[in-house]
Amino acid sequence: MRKLTSARKAGLARRRSRGVAALEVVIIVPVMIFMLFGFTEVYLYLRAVSMVEHAAFALANSLGQMQNVIDQSGTASANSLGSLWADANLLASPNTLTANGNVIVTSICDKSSSENNCGLNVVGTPSLSNGKATICWQAAANSSAGMKTQITTTNVLPSSWPFYQGDAALVVEVFYRYTPLPLLASFWPGAPGSTVLYRRVYARQRVLNWTSMPLLNTTGAGLAAGSGLSAGCPGSTTIVGS
Repeated sequence: MRKLTSARKAGLARRRSRGVAALEVVIIVPVMIFMLFGFTEVYLYLRAVSMVEHAAFALANSLGQMQNVIDQSGTASANSLGSLWADANLLASPNTLTANGNVIVTSICDKSSSENNCGLNVVGTPSLSNGKATICWQAAANSSAGMKTQITTTNVLPSSWPFYQGDAALVVEVFYRYTPLPLLASFWPGAPGSTVLYRRVYARQRVLNWTSMPLLNTTGAGLAAGSGLSAGCPGSTTIVGS
């Protein structure tokens, strides 16, 4: 009788142990899966942020070494707008700017009353007097909603960014729409929505001194001048998708 009682106790203990282990698995496994998704999302988000910053900086650095830009959608010329958009997509890889982002380039010239370098082969005289930053031209890869330029005629350069007479500048803006938890979208309709990542980089033209970077047509002539500007500076109207 005593042996039977001991055997029953041992069996009950084993069953209780198996029950506790099963309960631990039921609790721990979902937590571990959730943590795995969390770490994955953090990595993907940081990678997207890094991509936006890298693409903006690298494109601005490359653009600053050009003498001019051609208003052309093709990529036969390294100086064409089409080549700039293709470069941006390559820099953004493995993310896709074509479908989920935008790139906007702005060329800035000095339109001071005494000096003006806004146009093709228009050279200003350098001076330590403050210049009048003016949009020479502006181009965007596409017209995606929620990805519009923050460079306007009333907000061309930050007040803390030095801009003197005869200066010229370039601004590259990169946008990317990041959607978190894409793997759970079909299982979790209420998952957090997408957010637009944005980075803006300012640079100076390093090839020619005291001239702005003009926008040319495919024949090498400057685009029609905007108000108060010269050929090569069509003004603040954004050219989309060239």
